[in-house]
Amino acid sequence: MNGLRISQLALVVSASLAASAAMAEDKEVFSLGEIVVSETTGVRDIAINNVLTAETIELVGAKTAADALEYVPGVHIAQSNKGEKFLTMQGFEQDKILILLDGVPYYETKYGQLDLNQIPAAIIAKVEVTKGASSVLYGPNGMGGVVNIITQKGSEGLSGEITASVGEYGQNHESASLSYGKNGFTVFATIDRTERDAYSLSDDYEPIESYIKDKVGDLPKYMEVEDGGKRINSDSESLNGRLRAGYANNTSEIYASIYSYDTERGLPFHDSYNKVMYSYSTFSDVSEYQDRGIDINASHKFTDTLTMRALAYYHTHTDNMEFYDSAEKSVKLGDSTYDDYTVGGALFGDIKVNNWNNLSLSFNYKEDVHKQKTISAIDPDFSEPTERSSLETFSLAAEDTMQFGNLTAVAGIAWHQQTINDFQGTSAGDVLGEGKGDESDTFDPMVGLSYALNDGSRVFGSVAQKTRFATFDDMKADDGKLYELDPERSLSYAAGWEKDFAQGWLNNVNVNAFYHDVDDRIGELCALYEDDGYCADERPVNIGKAEYYGTELTFTGNITDTLRYSLDHTYTHARDKSDDAETEHLRDLPKNEFTAILIWDEQYTGISANLRMNYKDEFMIYWDGEDTLWEENVFTVNGGIRKDFFNNQLTAFANVNNLFDENYYEGDGQANEGRNFEVGVTYRF
Repeated sequence: MNGLRISQLALVVSASLAASAAMAEDKEVFSLGEIVVSETTGVRDIAINNVLTAETIELVGAKTAADALEYVPGVHIAQSNKGEKFLTMQGFEQDKILILLDGVPYYETKYGQLDLNQIPAAIIAKVEVTKGASSVLYGPNGMGGVVNIITQKGSEGLSGEITASVGEYGQNHESASLSYGKNGFTVFATIDRTERDAYSLSDDYEPIESYIKDKVGDLPKYMEVEDGGKRINSDSESLNGRLRAGYANNTSEIYASIYSYDTERGLPFHDSYNKVMYSYSTFSDVSEYQDRGIDINASHKFTDTLTMRALAYYHTHTDNMEFYDSAEKSVKLGDSTYDDYTVGGALFGDIKVNNWNNLSLSFNYKEDVHKQKTISAIDPDFSEPTERSSLETFSLAAEDTMQFGNLTAVAGIAWHQQTINDFQGTSAGDVLGEGKGDESDTFDPMVGLSYALNDGSRVFGSVAQKTRFATFDDMKADDGKLYELDPERSLSYAAGWEKDFAQGWLNNVNVNAFYHDVDDRIGELCALYEDDGYCADERPVNIGKAEYYGTELTFTGNITDTLRYSLDHTYTHARDKSDDAETEHLRDLPKNEFTAILIWDEQYTGISANLRMNYKDEFMIYWDGEDTLWEENVFTVNGGIRKDFFNNQLTAFANVNNLFDENYYEGDGQANEGRNFEVGVTYRF
């Protein structure tokens, strides 16, 4: 299919780097991690797409997937009270967006999402982001779109890379990768370590009094838990490793991958609301946050008209939170442990029906198992036994691409089914009954058109129905019971125009619009309020409707022979339209966001520098039924400089983030990191 639809930022960055590096990067992309194959389907041409390459990720100094995704139009990164980085995209929260790692769903089974900081940037070859009419081949749970993080694979010969950098408050980062290939066999291995004692808040941060709900000790009702400067309880340490080995020839490929991502960190305290219970407290640490897994990917070209692809995976997630009585953490209250696994697989068939028609078929299956327990350190009566929950998801899909000259037409249909096989809570069973499974199924159609005009531009339009099934967390109420919920559904529209002007100062323009109509949106209603106004018993319900619409604009060009730019703007209107909605506004969704990147390449000295500016306005970060806290007019500037030595074998670099030390909130109660820097070197062989 036509490959015109690529990230404008990627174009600017790739133009600023050596051609040899670009060719090497292409060879290292693990193509079996791409569910949508551009040669057999035109679905990329009918949706809003962005691609981040490895060069882009290196340019912005990203250390994790969360760092890199900040530069995708329409994507906003925030921080949860559990210290996790998560994204919103075109109005949708991360648990309504399908996050894939080499085509495999990446999440923990209770909440349906994982910390994006857990994925090291060192393993990433490219990131494909699809919004709107994403392919039906992906399966369910991608209402807001699909983010496929595709990692690297080995290439012929022996090569490697070692990077080390340091920053303030004990920050240090080391990574190493090794690639080897011979006669079709390849191996690629990476190891990545990051550590810091703390991070600093902006000098403009003003301490505020936090409301304290203490049922264990005698903490005051209001007190400061964060005084500024070095962020309290913000230490972290991670160690990540990944190994891939495989074989490929002209007709077949098979690869096996194993990975282990381990993190320990303190949880920066919510600066305006905290609570202390007998077996839970917001004064806590994550003593273990571990993701491990094994993936197998394979493909075989049977004939010129039939190719089969398959993947299988087994992923585990374990995390343990330790709870304390106060910010000083003098008395441990207890632990909460999650022990999850996901096992599944998928089978794809790509059929060339004739010269103008390609058909792709898919079957997806996965089983999710979640186990959790709570251990009280002060009174065994407050401990909770191990709870085990499990569910299965099936999906069948067909997607047909037809090419009529300059016109591409794509149509697809998918059937999804989720069955809850097991749910064990302290008071569970009222809904499911004895051994009875709760079953939901949906049909999701999609259709789109793309037309390439003779002036080098392209227009497209599409509409798609999408499904997102309830997670274990969605279904479980405060009383421990399981509540039956319908799947969330969205009807998504997308349209766009793009053109390659090749005029120097204006090379490329992308203009896109989107609209999402969401039904059966899952929310919570309070069944019992306490005297202080906070809810003591929330019940999950399909609360109603939501509406998201907006535009995405991207421009790229060359200001001079040595100075390039990219500029993008995203407008998002997101509203809860439910009859019982307590507020129509949704959290962590900027109304307007501008990102501008300038790249300067000085050919004589080989120095490259970049300046990255971001502006956001009007996004809600807090609402409690009475008070609403908004962030407005947030402007941040990041920058970097690099110099290559010895024919690009050695690179010295320096990066600074939040240059002007802007103070704002990344999420409810989570003030952002202030000005910070790093310096480092990379050696390649």
